[in-house]
Amino acid sequence: MSDEPRIHLGPFEFRPASIRMSGRPALADWKGPLQFAIWCQRASPWWIGDMINSGEDIFGEEFAAVWGETLSTEMVSRYASVARRVPAQNRRPALSWSAHAAVARLAHAEQRRMLALAEKEGWNSDDLNKKVRELVAEQKKPTP
Repeated sequence: MSDEPRIHLGPFEFRPASIRMSGRPALADWKGPLQFAIWCQRASPWWIGDMINSGEDIFGEEFAAVWGETLSTEMVSRYASVARRVPAQNRRPALSWSAHAAVARLAHAEQRRMLALAEKEGWNSDDLNKKVRELVAEQKKPTP
């Protein structure tokens, strides 16, 4: 018996690196599990970042042993940093984690404003990155 995690959704068995199906599921049976997989992909950087920040708040450096070598130090740092700097109330589920990473260096009010604009205007993370760079450059200009 394997220790690998598994989640069953209808005829689909989700595994760490694959999906197994029972039989030949009807077209209608695919929608929920596929939406679940997409939702997990979009939400997981937030889950990881929030858990790392909370675990480190509680256990300090000792918490690093929990993730071991599962994630690179760079990714752990990135997930934790964006999750720490972009509070849950500023996050917009319709936008990618990368879009939120683009606004992480801004003040919270500016994050909300830029994320709202990105959602309204349909900007992707590259567009938002460019707009944030322009905003930061404008803010650095001395006022006459």
